[in-house]
Formats: sequence, structure tokens, C-alpha cells
Amino acid sequence: MLLDFVVVSMAIGLAIPLLVVSFELLITLFHENVRVSDEAAAELQGTYKILMPAHNEAGIIGKTISSLLQQSVRPDSILVVADNCTDNTAEIVKSLDATVLERVDAIQRGKGFALDFGIKYLKETKQPDVIVVLDADCEIDAKSLNLLVTECLKKNRPVQALYLMRHSASVSLKQRVAGFAWLVKNKIRPIAVNKLGLPVTLTGTGMAFPWHVFANINVGHGNIVEDMQLGIDCTLSGFSPIFCQEAVVYSDFPEQVQAEKTQRTRWEHGHLSTIVEQVPTLFKQAITRRDWRLLGLALDIGVPPLSLLVIVASLSGITLSIYSFMVGVYAPLYIFLISFLFFISLLVASWWQFGREYLTVKELCGIPVYVVSKLSVYAAFIFKRQTSWVRTSRDKKDE
Repeated sequence: MLLDFVVVSMAIGLAIPLLVVSFELLITLFHENVRVSDEAAAELQGTYKILMPAHNEAGIIGKTISSLLQQSVRPDSILVVADNCTDNTAEIVKSLDATVLERVDAIQRGKGFALDFGIKYLKETKQPDVIVVLDADCEIDAKSLNLLVTECLKKNRPVQALYLMRHSASVSLKQRVAGFAWLVKNKIRPIAVNKLGLPVTLTGTGMAFPWHVFANINVGHGNIVEDMQLGIDCTLSGFSPIFCQEAVVYSDFPEQVQAEKTQRTRWEHGHLSTIVEQVPTLFKQAITRRDWRLLGLALDIGVPPLSLLVIVASLSGITLSIYSFMVGVYAPLYIFLISFLFFISLLVASWWQFGREYLTVKELCGIPVYVVSKLSVYAAFIFKRQTSWVRTSRDKKDE
């Protein structure tokens, strides 16, 4: 009897994240894009500062800032925090007339501490209406930047831009599969979450915050996925983030294989740690406050990375099949199969509508190989979990 209860609970527990993702994919499939006019995007009422944390970004930060300046962003609207840099990042920023703060702290390292340093500086100066957080290796055009700031001012809430990785036929199959997974995480699912009026998970760059919100949130911590924690903290404080699909930020996957693995390990270990540490608290807060938005955020964040979800689902499917055939109880297996097939069907439909430029039909069949290649990342979460921030190398020469 106890075993039956455990098996049924396992089937239901697995079905929940599968169904959460499935319904998000389904909602987005029927979503109609709303084109924003150039006039609306150009409308800007208020002041903003671009806060850019940077650690040894000499190879890219000049290009990033120059691109912003060429699009009529004033140099005094850019604030770079050169955090524990051992290269000439600060000198490059100064040469472009942008403001740079140099921070040295061998113990408290990472993006969260750099952002906190920038906030403390701005509190002593003239505060802007909006803070835009942009990573040093990201590109955003003037239309997207203005739209992001305008939405933040109008809604008085944090706004997340659409953050995408560039893709091309020349990159490896593994990177193209990763690009499609990124598209699902950063575009397809947030569209649905936003449409439902639920808090959107922040993705680390292309984020705009009302000053009064950002200045009162504690970002000075060592969480390796500070963006996800920041979104949770904003929601708990009453300012849940929203999604602006029309504002787009681009970046590139690292060229080094090891660098890409390091970056993905940090993201995925941080996400899994957040699930373990924060999701139970969010569920409790949702019940205590009777706030369905917190419940929605908990369910969304509670979905593990897609590769891990597929791995766990596959192993659980095998286990449930064996159990069902041995004892003759098929309800748990049916619960799993319905949710898993629903998930796979909608994932394929989403690829057809949004992801064919990332993967061909033949390459789509190679996803299981990519999923298996991620086993070492998830095994490391158990045996050698990454708990501290590690900078990602940008290119082959970057060490």
C-alpha cells in the first residue's frame, strides 16, 4: 500500500513540471505578436542609467560601449563596475568617456556584489528613474533600449527584454540544440507566463528596474544565479517582473567548449539550488498571502532544465513501466504517459513554429545525444556542486 502511494506520488510529481511546460508552450503557440511602431519605441519620458558589471572584459567591452554610443546613448548614461579586474577594462571604459568604478574584493566576488557597488554609488549621486542592467558581452539597439525603459516607466515594474543567443549553421550541433533550448526558456515560455499575468523569471541581462525598486533590493550576495533570485525578491516585494518580447538583447555562446560547459554548469546548478532552496518558500508564501502570482512563479521556477526534465522523465517512465507490468497497476504509468506525450508533442510543435532555423528535422533527432551529454553536469550537482561565481571565458584567446 505504501509502495503504491509512493509510485503514484512520483507519477504526479513528475507530471506537474511536464504539464507546466506543456501549457506554457501551448499558450505561446496561439500567441499573436504585437508589432511596436517606431514612434512608440522612440517615446522616452524619464532618465535611465545602464549599469554594466564587468570582470576582465577588455576583449569585448569597448565594442559593447561603442555600439551604445553610436546609437545616441550618452556616455554619462553608462556606469561600468570593473569588478576585480586584472586587465585594462577600466582604461578602455574611461577612454570612451563612460563612468567606471573600480572594485577590488578578493572574497566577495561576482555579479551581485558588482551591482550592489554600483547601487551604492548611484545613491550618492543624482538617481535615475530607471536602471538597465546589461552584461558587457551583450548588444541592444536603441529601439529596444528605449522600449525597455518606456515599459518600465509606464508599468512601474521590472521589465525583462527578450535575451537570445545568436545562431548560425557554422556552429556545432550541440550549440544549435542549446540555442533552441535557450529559445524555449527565454522566449517561448516567458510569452505564456506574461500572457497569464504571472511574474516572469529574470535572465540576467536586458533588465530594466524602477530605481525605487532596484535600490531597495539586496543584490549583494553570492548567489550564482543572481538574476533568478532578483526576480523572486522583486516579486516578494510587490513588483513582479514583466516580459517585453519586442525589446531584444543578443549575445554569443562562448567559443571554448570548456568555457561553455562552465557557463552552463553555473546556470543549471544555480537553477537547481534555487528549486531546492526557494520553491518551497514560494509555495508557503503563496498560501500565506493567498497570492496566485507567487504560486505561478513557484511552478515556473520549479521546472528543472529541459535536459534534466527529459532525463528524469525517461528514467521514471522505465521504472513505472516495470512496476505496472509487475503488479498490474497501470494508473501511475498512464498519468506519466499522458503528461510526457503531451509535453513531447508541444515541444515538437514549438520547434516547428519557432525553432526550424535552429535545427533541421534530422538534427532534431539528435537531441537525445545532447541530453545524454549533460549527465555529467547533473552528476556534478550531487557530487561537486558549483556554489561560487566563475567568469566565463569569451573566446579562444581568453583565459
